[in-house]
Amino acid sequence: MKLFTSYIRELFARKFKRSVVINTTSERFYRLLDNYYVSQRPNPSSSTSKLLQRASNSIRHTFETSSTLLRESFDTCSGRLRLRFDCSSAATRSRPERYSKNSRTNHNHKWQLTRCITSLQSNEVLGTAKCFLHKIQYFLYRYTRYRQPTLFVPASSGKGSTKYQPAISERLYDVCTNISARRYLIDTSLKHQGTKELNRGKALRVGAFKNFALIGLTSLFCVCLAHARQQEPPYRLHGTVSSAATGVALEGATVKILNRNGVITDERGEFTLSTRDSSGHFFVSYLGYKAAKITFDINTLGPFQIQLEPADDFLEEVVVSSGYQEINKERATGSFEQVNEELLNRRVSTNILDRLDGVTSGTLFNTHGARQPGQSDLQIRGRSTLFGNADPLIILDNFPYDGDLGSINPNDIENISILKDASAASIWGVRAGNGVIVLTTKKGSLNAKPQISFNGNVTIGEKPDIYRTPQLSSAEFIEVERDLFDRGHYNATINNGYAAISPVVQLLLDEREGVLSIEELNSRLDALGSMDARDDIRRYFQRTSVNQQYQLNIRGGGPQQKYYLSAGYDSNRPDDVTESYNRFTLNATHSYGFLNNRLEFTTGLFFTKSADKQQGVPYNNATYPYQLLADERGNPLAVPNTLRLNYVDTVGQGRLLNWDYRPLEELRSGATQVFNNFTNLRIQGAMRYEMLPGLNAHLQYVHERGMRELETHQAQHSYYTRNLINTYTQIDAATGAVFHAVPMGDVLNTRTTTSTLHNGRLQLNFDRQLGNDHHINAVAGYEIKDYSVAISSIGLYGYDPETATNNNAAVNYTAQYPIYYSNGTGRIPTNTGRSGTVDRYTSYFTNVIYTLKDRYIISGSARKDASNLFGVKSNQRGVPLWSAGAAWVLSAEDFYKFDLLSLLKLRATYGYNGNVNKSVSAYLTAQTGRWAHNWNVPYYEITNPPNEALRWEKIRNVNLGLDFVLKGDVIRASVEIWSKKGEDLIGSSPIAPQTGVTMFTGNTASTSSKGWEVNLTSANLDRNFRWSTTYIFNMAKDEVIKYLVANGSNYNVVNGNYDNPLEGYPQFSIFSFRWDGLDALGNPWGSVSGERTDNYSAITNSLNRDDLVFNGSAVPTVFGSLRNDFSYRRLSLSINLVYKMGHFFRRPSLNNVSLYAGDFQQADYGSRWQKPGDEMTTNVPALAYPANMLRENFYTYADVLVERGDLIRLQDVQLNLNLGRTALHNVGFRNLNIYAYVNNVGVFWAGNKKGIDPDFPFGIPAPRTYAFGIKADF
Repeated sequence: MKLFTSYIRELFARKFKRSVVINTTSERFYRLLDNYYVSQRPNPSSSTSKLLQRASNSIRHTFETSSTLLRESFDTCSGRLRLRFDCSSAATRSRPERYSKNSRTNHNHKWQLTRCITSLQSNEVLGTAKCFLHKIQYFLYRYTRYRQPTLFVPASSGKGSTKYQPAISERLYDVCTNISARRYLIDTSLKHQGTKELNRGKALRVGAFKNFALIGLTSLFCVCLAHARQQEPPYRLHGTVSSAATGVALEGATVKILNRNGVITDERGEFTLSTRDSSGHFFVSYLGYKAAKITFDINTLGPFQIQLEPADDFLEEVVVSSGYQEINKERATGSFEQVNEELLNRRVSTNILDRLDGVTSGTLFNTHGARQPGQSDLQIRGRSTLFGNADPLIILDNFPYDGDLGSINPNDIENISILKDASAASIWGVRAGNGVIVLTTKKGSLNAKPQISFNGNVTIGEKPDIYRTPQLSSAEFIEVERDLFDRGHYNATINNGYAAISPVVQLLLDEREGVLSIEELNSRLDALGSMDARDDIRRYFQRTSVNQQYQLNIRGGGPQQKYYLSAGYDSNRPDDVTESYNRFTLNATHSYGFLNNRLEFTTGLFFTKSADKQQGVPYNNATYPYQLLADERGNPLAVPNTLRLNYVDTVGQGRLLNWDYRPLEELRSGATQVFNNFTNLRIQGAMRYEMLPGLNAHLQYVHERGMRELETHQAQHSYYTRNLINTYTQIDAATGAVFHAVPMGDVLNTRTTTSTLHNGRLQLNFDRQLGNDHHINAVAGYEIKDYSVAISSIGLYGYDPETATNNNAAVNYTAQYPIYYSNGTGRIPTNTGRSGTVDRYTSYFTNVIYTLKDRYIISGSARKDASNLFGVKSNQRGVPLWSAGAAWVLSAEDFYKFDLLSLLKLRATYGYNGNVNKSVSAYLTAQTGRWAHNWNVPYYEITNPPNEALRWEKIRNVNLGLDFVLKGDVIRASVEIWSKKGEDLIGSSPIAPQTGVTMFTGNTASTSSKGWEVNLTSANLDRNFRWSTTYIFNMAKDEVIKYLVANGSNYNVVNGNYDNPLEGYPQFSIFSFRWDGLDALGNPWGSVSGERTDNYSAITNSLNRDDLVFNGSAVPTVFGSLRNDFSYRRLSLSINLVYKMGHFFRRPSLNNVSLYAGDFQQADYGSRWQKPGDEMTTNVPALAYPANMLRENFYTYADVLVERGDLIRLQDVQLNLNLGRTALHNVGFRNLNIYAYVNNVGVFWAGNKKGIDPDFPFGIPAPRTYAFGIKADF
């Protein structure tokens, strides 16, 4: 026994010197144990002997297992948890702890322990190590209560007697059970067996043999731990990793030594890396940032303060947000588009969505000039509805945003995720049919120093080029007027004595009545022919636009809190001199953690106040091309408006208000003022509690209240008020008494729109790695929403702004008053009313993503929405929508040997999204009459007949995707093929007249959309001079599959196919009449049933669709962008080209009907047919008087006027100078960027030969703008 005691002391001495040789030690102990066991066993068949024999065999088997594998298992555990098993500290505690579960400390790393044990279970050493730990636990359980060996200390039994517990053994047991996750390692069968034997009162030998066995086993386990500890790397590298651009700690950054296991940083950006090397290098990497190489030696082990620079080559983010959960893009099966802060800040604009134009795939921005009726400004992957809401759903910080997008400051947005297919968007249910755009605002970070950032810029825009609009010159229009005057075209207007006539017609009339001579007439007409009204408009009503944008923010955090606070101010001076815009934004978020951050409370406040002011009345289009607004001295001139100039000079004999209309005076006097004020307050609160490792409950609530106040104040001296008062004024012919039906004074019209939102959500989130092979990311929850809008309008007459009084009591709104200058009658408009809507939704949702071995991914989501818009039949009050997806990372397979593609991933999804049409309801819907009638009694208008079978619109989505990366990250690309089918779409259908209506609106239509996308980024050069290219290609084609209402005649088709679309064609199609040239008289010819004809009635009223030409879609079917980014040292240049192809537009041309009505803004006047033979060189018909409406309709919609809309536009250019951290660190700057930006540079190429910008075929192209700004981090 003395020999063994000496041996134990030697083991401990060697242990603390880290010099234990495990093989030698084990062999010596084996011999001692075997010899003692054979000599001492009294009864080989006793249960104690059998247990001891099994324990001996298990111990031998454990140490015969590879010591390398055992060491690696413990290194994995200690490396992952940053724990070190210090037996000496356990052996020197002053008091042993009880075995009870409640007495042990439940460390914060409990979830990490569980995760560690899960990974160790797959190791081949675990079986033997686990058996060894079982035996140690069993012997400690049975043999610590009877004798007091040397290493035991007394402890009270609680019954007056003394019980002994082992000091070292018990502490080793505590270490063992805590580290090894007791619930995994306790062998309950052995424990129960030992308890059973004790209960039976069997005598156990507690002599020297038990003493020796207990001390031997305990010492042997201590040797095992010492062996694991002595193999542990002796050097520890530690520090923090953060972003050099933002200063925010980077959670999840990889820190490793080449060809060895590494660690990842925690949420504070901290790391600890163990190594056996006394010097060398380690590497730090994080997706989206440049990798860093750090040198260390025995004297510099930390702490390291490592800041990673953002990568210039690739802009892909690690995590995308669906609004419900954050998804690692590598584990996503759906179609996501991610735009980070750097790409968002590339463009300068007040509106956040404008910054997505030209940089995202699958999104098409429809410019105002080319947008079709009912078409949305932005569409994602084609059109999914006919008459429902076609706008994508906007999500702001996890909740739908129904307010004004102009209230969102783009500088507060951290990133944007675009959800395009069913797997990505179906969790948003019935509002996701048009795609989802998720806006995530900036937040603070834990353990981050306060960081102050400032961004300011000034944008200067050119004046709109109003000369681009085609029109007749002044001389040409005078020529037309003289011809019409000679034909007697103006006689009816002249004879009524009051209607407005042009200055030219007045001169011609004066010459005819002998007031002017022919010489004076020609002289004045020549003078007018040399004038251009656009010169005065440009001089007085247009200016160079100047937009200013400033934002200051601070972010940071401590161990338990994080915060973000920003304030922004925008001041826009548009190119219209009457307008101005100001916006102030305040954004504040704060999160505070309790219980070691297991419980987190988050509050957010989003406040916007904007003021859009109009001072004066805009004057963008002159009545006549030669109309002057001011004389040589700049004095305002009167122009014809409704009434003739010489009529208003004498009418009323001075008893009426001045009836002249002087646009320049209206501008200068500010008689008309329009105030459009918007205030929005959004308060958000959330509580998150981590119930178990990877499982947390998230309770969120948002309250939003917006108020838009539109106030139009028209003073008594404004033309609007003067004209209204004079129109309804009555003068007694006998007495001369004047009666004003509209009271004297100002007119004030107000319209207040108030929106109120309550949105709550309870959600469970599970995100956990299970072992080495399994990962689950899942959410499930319930959501409720109440959104109401109230609109109130009030009109005040006789308003006095100083006393805020009005004279509405004197106004009779139902009386028919005679119009002063005509024989007609009219009512005074009330401009008063109230309306409102209430939308209520309840939803259940879930989404699960399962990943196996980081290469096999499946996902599924389901959601059921119910709304107050529907609800007659209970089974139709809600609709279940779902999706399923799968992905396969081929490049992670063992059989994959194609090194050229470092990443190859296949994706596929299928499911349903929804859409809502608020114009219909399952109930009978009526509204109060909006117009007065002859009976002067209230009435109601039926707007929606009852429809018990009304259902949600559903959109079936199919998406196939391929992602690949070329070796060395030279090329990153994704290719997707998608298909969408709209089912149960709201459309019209004929119904029997016996029902009381002739047209039925319900779920009667269906559509189909198909397309594919390519998104490719290449690193062309990666040296001191860098060059990368991003190419985006999209193809999207729509088709109406089912629509039950015929569109009528061919003229209805060419004039508005979107109202009743033809099956088999896009809803927004360009149809045209067949053109067959001009005849010898300059008349246009077409065809009916293949026969050439000039019977315009037969052409336009034909029902034969074969007589029409389908030119193509009015919406681009092929679109995308090509962006090149160059950088050299601190200077970078970005050039973006966008293109739109595969669509058509109908260009404007000469129309006799509108020309004779005074519309001088027409093209092709000079190219018209004028003499025989011109039909060989022109397709513009001759002027014909009187105008034939059918003839003009045929020519206006003939296929000769259809042009291709293909274009390549140089969208923008950005130049950026990054002065960096080093150059300005001494003056307080952490980083400083100076940038310049040019937008709407110009059309690089267009498919038409007329010089028309296809994005603005009828209007003025958007002016070019120049921005200059600075972004500073302090």
